[in-house]
Amino acid sequence: MASINTQFSIAVHVLAAIAHYETSFTSEVLAGSVNANPIFVKRILAKLSKAKLVKATVGKAGGYTLTKNPKDISLLNISHAINPPDVFAIHTYEKKEWCVVSSNIKEVMGEVLVGTQKAVENDLKQTTLADVVSKIRNKSR
Repeated sequence: MASINTQFSIAVHVLAAIAHYETSFTSEVLAGSVNANPIFVKRILAKLSKAKLVKATVGKAGGYTLTKNPKDISLLNISHAINPPDVFAIHTYEKKEWCVVSSNIKEVMGEVLVGTQKAVENDLKQTTLADVVSKIRNKSR
């Protein structure tokens, strides 16, 4: 069974924590919130930092803070920072010329993949980090 990539959801988790509490956090505290390996979370924070979504401050009072207002960070921005895999993959098995399905399935599924990926990206573009935080706050009432 193929493994599932959780980097995007973890990136949203750590950014939502920073946005919700409106403060900076160390990678260790954020890893505790996710309940994930701190090194794994640090790698995700490095990608978010490279994309200029968070700023890392070193020192005793150091930690990660948002570089933008949560209303100005779309889930698509976060996705691009993490660069997760496509929504699905097309198999790479050799086609059999005698089978019309085998001869055409990759091209047809490639078109489906493009459409599906665009739909996902459009949805992510319309949802902001502020929307996620708002939904979290509503659920905690």
